[in-house]
Amino acid sequence: MQKQILTQKQLLRLSPQQLQQIKMLELSITELDRRVNEELEDNPALEEVKEATPPEKECATASIAEASEEMPSYRLHDHNRPRENRDRSFTGQHQLGFYEIMLSQLSLRPVDERQRAIATFIICCMDSDGYLRRSLSEIADDMAFTENRTASEPELEEMLRVIQDFEPVGVGARNLQECLLLQLDAREAQTREVQLAKAILQRSFDDFSNKRYDKICTELGIAGEELKSAVAEITKLTPHPGAGVGEEVIETAPPIIPDFVVEYKNGELQQTLTARNTPELCISPEYISLLKSHAKNREAASFVRQKIDDARWFIEAIQRRHITLAVVMNDIVQKQREFFLTGDEAKLQPMVMRTVADNTGYDLSTISRVVSNKYVQTNFGIYPLKFFFSESMKMEDGEEISTRRIKAAIKKLVDGEDKRCPMSDEEIAGALKKQGYVIARRTVAKYRDMLSIPVARLRR
Repeated sequence: MQKQILTQKQLLRLSPQQLQQIKMLELSITELDRRVNEELEDNPALEEVKEATPPEKECATASIAEASEEMPSYRLHDHNRPRENRDRSFTGQHQLGFYEIMLSQLSLRPVDERQRAIATFIICCMDSDGYLRRSLSEIADDMAFTENRTASEPELEEMLRVIQDFEPVGVGARNLQECLLLQLDAREAQTREVQLAKAILQRSFDDFSNKRYDKICTELGIAGEELKSAVAEITKLTPHPGAGVGEEVIETAPPIIPDFVVEYKNGELQQTLTARNTPELCISPEYISLLKSHAKNREAASFVRQKIDDARWFIEAIQRRHITLAVVMNDIVQKQREFFLTGDEAKLQPMVMRTVADNTGYDLSTISRVVSNKYVQTNFGIYPLKFFFSESMKMEDGEEISTRRIKAAIKKLVDGEDKRCPMSDEEIAGALKKQGYVIARRTVAKYRDMLSIPVARLRR
C-alpha cells in the first residue's frame, strides 16, 4: 500500500548573486581583469565609464535611477581605480604550471561531465606540493557552497583515485604515508625490497618515522640487512611530488601583480587595494533608454531589465569584493604591524585564519578565499597573503611565537653547520633549546621536511 509522507528538509541553496560574489573573492587581480573583460563582451548593458565631466556623469546616474527604483546610484559605479597609476607588477619566480598540468592530464581521461567537474574541484583544492590536505567531507561541503553542486564522498574518492594515477606519481596523496605508497605501487618491478618497503609504510609507519628500526625488524620478522635494503628504496622516493612541476615555464610566466600595497608613509602604514587595468564600470545609459522605449512590450522589457540586473549584480559583486578584501587585509596589517614596519620575519606574530574570521565577522571560508592567490607589495618585497599565517608555539619563558620563527632558526642552523658532519634532528633540537625553543626531535623533522631540507646524511 502506497502512502504519501510530507517531510521538511533544510537545504543549502545559494542565489546566483551569492555564488557570483563568492567566486569574485577567489579571483586574483589578473583574473579579475580577465573576468571583467568577459562580462563586458557578454552583457551589452554593462560598459566602461567614459571620460566625462561630472555633470554628465550625474545625468547618466539620474537616468538609471529613474528606470529602476532598486538601483540607487551608489551601487551602479565601481570606483576601483587606485589613486596612483603606478605599475605594481613584479616579475619573479612564481610556481605556475602545476594546476595546468594536472588539468591537462584530466582532459585525456574518459570521464563524463559530472566526473570532470568533481575532479577539477579536487585538483583546485590541492596544494603546489601535490597534496590534498583537506578531507573529502570538507571538499564536498565546499563544493556545495561554492558551486551549488552536490557530490558524495564515494564519488570524490573515485575521482581522487583517477588523479592519483597522474604524473608525477604521488600527487593527490592526503599524507606522506599515502604519497610514498603511491610511488611504490607504481613501480613496474615489485621486487622483494619494494614489497618490504610497502609493508613497513603500511604496518610500521610511525616506527619508521621515529627510526625505531629494531622494533620494525621484530614486528615484521626481518633481518637488519633486509630492513636496510627496504629503507634504501623508501629514501629514493620524493616527499613533495608536486614541487618543481611546471618549472620549465617559470621564465615565461606572467609577472606577479600584487592585489595590495602596504607602505610606510608620514609615520603610519597605508594600505591600497590595487586595480591596475580593471576599468570603472557602469550601467549603459543606452540600455536604460531602451528599457523605457520598450516598457509596453513585456517580453522585450523583461530581456532588457534582466541584462541591467545582471550588470548591476556584477558591479555590486566587485564592490563587495573590494570591501571584503580591504577589511581582511587591514586586520592582517594590524596583527603583523611590526613586520610591515621592519621586514623582519622574526617579528611575525602567530596568526590563523580563524582569528581573522572572528575579528572581521566573516566566515572562515570567506577568509580562505580572500587570502588564496593574493599578494601584497611591501617596502621589503612582494609576499603571498598566506605567508602571514602560522601556528603558535610557547617558548620557555611562556612567550607565544610564530612557528615561522622556529623554521627560520632551523634554516639558519643548517646553513651554518659543518657539511662534513651535518647536524642530526636531535642535535638541531638541542641547539634550539639553548635559544629558548623547546621542541621535540620529530617536530624538528616535520619543520625540516616543510623547508625541503634533507636528512643529515644527505647533506654531507
